[in-house]
Amino acid sequence: MNNDIENLKKRLIYRSQYRGTKEMDIFVSSFVKSIIDSLSIDDLKDLDLLVNMNDEDISKISKNEMSFENKKILKLLIDFK
Repeated sequence: MNNDIENLKKRLIYRSQYRGTKEMDIFVSSFVKSIIDSLSIDDLKDLDLLVNMNDEDISKISKNEMSFENKKILKLLIDFK
């Protein structure tokens, strides 16, 4: 199980760095790196959903213009911005 969590974390960090636009690459990867070690496995799975969203939707979520199901990650993202 621990190996699965580490693999998920590595995948999340990698995906957060290669999104599309350079600005969102920097923003999302910085956000992911700042919170990844404090999340539960369920939160990591929800973070995976966020990381795989398009840049426009993540921008809307970070501005609180669009909702995200995991309220913990939503709050962390808004606070990070």
